[in-house]
Amino acid sequence: MATVDIFVSFEFDKDADLKNNFYRQAKDHSPHRIRDFSLCEAYPTDEWKGRARAAIRECDLVIILIGPDTHNAPGVAIEVDIARRLGKPIFQVKPQGRTYNGAAGIEVIPWKWRRINRKIDELFGGQRR
Repeated sequence: MATVDIFVSFEFDKDADLKNNFYRQAKDHSPHRIRDFSLCEAYPTDEWKGRARAAIRECDLVIILIGPDTHNAPGVAIEVDIARRLGKPIFQVKPQGRTYNGAAGIEVIPWKWRRINRKIDELFGGQRR
């Protein structure tokens, strides 16, 4: 079992439950040891951007959890920009049965652990720690 350091991007003010559910489920449904690099509290804007940049730099992967307003969330857009500049792989996970829109131009997969694990394997294929 390999460790994958994941930065989870989500609408901080509205979707903390999605992030918490993701990590809770990962313990039972993923063969990977997934470590949480997400920011867990609010910070002033400049400090938040610096902390996000540092956390994303240290992670292997960015996953966007799609909630009702993810496509309008300025924090998600900034985190995506940081991840792209740092060359981090990104994909989005959409809860089953929802019609939410995520960030434009980034692959969306359904919130099914078989698919999430397959995507992680595809991106890292044995190159993880």
